[in-house]
Amino acid sequence: MNRNIVLITLSSIFAVASVQASELTGGLEIDNKFSAENVADLGTGAKLFVGYEGFGVSAKRNDTKTKEYNFNYTHDFDTFFVKGEYEFVDNRSRVEENGTNNIGANVNKFGITAGTNVMGLFDTSLRLRKDLDDKELNGKKSDITRFDFAVGKQFENVYLNTKVVGQHQKDKRIATVNDTIYNVEARLTFNNIANGFTPYFEAGNEAQFGSDKRNTYGKVGVVFNF
Repeated sequence: MNRNIVLITLSSIFAVASVQASELTGGLEIDNKFSAENVADLGTGAKLFVGYEGFGVSAKRNDTKTKEYNFNYTHDFDTFFVKGEYEFVDNRSRVEENGTNNIGANVNKFGITAGTNVMGLFDTSLRLRKDLDDKELNGKKSDITRFDFAVGKQFENVYLNTKVVGQHQKDKRIATVNDTIYNVEARLTFNNIANGFTPYFEAGNEAQFGSDKRNTYGKVGVVFNF
């Protein structure tokens, strides 16, 4: 694990200690993603999040020094919920695994999600999101339209969530071929093991714009709720 991730993890623990004494909810999530095909480590991330009466804020940093800031609001109706979100991805300090600079354009993400429970049998939701680079870099400016369709069900101690993700890249300079891709993923969240401690495992298969290659990955993580 990158030492910067260790530092943000420790500082996050102290930062969220005050959450217990207030009406806020919050926690810390740590994850590691790896390629199942190449047996390669794809990076570790740490995310601090807080929430209050439907409003949520989170900040995440990973090994490549990419930073993500998310602001969201969820409104519950009688039979369904609607969630709006904005996320800013800061790539100004991004580096490769060997430490060389790999600065990218910052990304603005705007999304809306609607979800419900179907007859007490399972949960389902649909998210639409627009991912936009804030400037052109090396003659390219990413413009992605994305949808996520998810179905989930709670079992005794495990919540199973499956998802299909479709993405369309508008910039033909990036997606010279294969400008529309589809990814699949499934996550097992062990949410009835212990209070304040929620591990999970995720597996998925994802495509790449401009290529016919696909990658099968795994992700392990744990959420500490405060």
